[in-house]
Amino acid sequence: MGYSDLSLLELKVMCKERGLMVSGKKDDVIIRLMENDEAKSPPSQLISDLGEQNVHHFVHQVPISNDKDVLMILLGGGIIIYSLFRIWMGFLFLLAGSQALASLIATAIGLAFMTGGILTAMNYKNGLVITLLVLVFSGLLSLVATSLFGGLTPLSVDFGDHEITKTFSLMCSATCLVIVGVPFLINMSLMKPGFPPGLEDLLSSQRSTNNSNQSVSKATNNSNQNVSKITYECPSCNQSLRIPSTYSGIAKCPKCKQEMEI
Repeated sequence: MGYSDLSLLELKVMCKERGLMVSGKKDDVIIRLMENDEAKSPPSQLISDLGEQNVHHFVHQVPISNDKDVLMILLGGGIIIYSLFRIWMGFLFLLAGSQALASLIATAIGLAFMTGGILTAMNYKNGLVITLLVLVFSGLLSLVATSLFGGLTPLSVDFGDHEITKTFSLMCSATCLVIVGVPFLINMSLMKPGFPPGLEDLLSSQRSTNNSNQSVSKATNNSNQNVSKITYECPSCNQSLRIPSTYSGIAKCPKCKQEMEI
């Protein structure tokens, strides 16, 4: 039943119950009651906004894998496989009892490659830096080993002709440098600096220890330089002795072994 079906008296009673002061005709009283009803009802826009906010809370984000991270993992895995080959070559010659020094060097190169490969797979910039440096060092050693020894060694492979072997070694080294160097130049700004946390803490503690030892050594040298020395003559052989001014006690002459009190 609407307001129009009520009498003027009933409408004024409703206004009085709501605390509204009205007067005039029935239409004026109905308009006043309708305005009061609209003031009490919540705005529709607010309900719409709240509904939109609730919808946003149910939006889920789907993580997207980075192709460059996958590239670093594949490159690091390839470096690790190559490092295993170099270590295997070193151990093979070492167990055979031939070229022990070259075998140890080849094993050390393989371990360095493995370190670079692991760091590369973890997306650390220093992994590619280590790999590039070891590639240059290994390539130079291969040329030297081919020139000095020839034949099959833990550091090089000889095809009988030194010039062909050197050319092949240079081509292999250049190819490996390109394979490692191009991703390094492309992803340099996106890769992690430094080393993994555990290794970084170890290196930091070692650097701090070396710095503290150097500081103590410098302080000791400075204190020794600041202490003045006094010249004494041995009463037995007249040998001159340089004694620190802060020393007091018994001194022995290095020439005649005579003891004297300072």
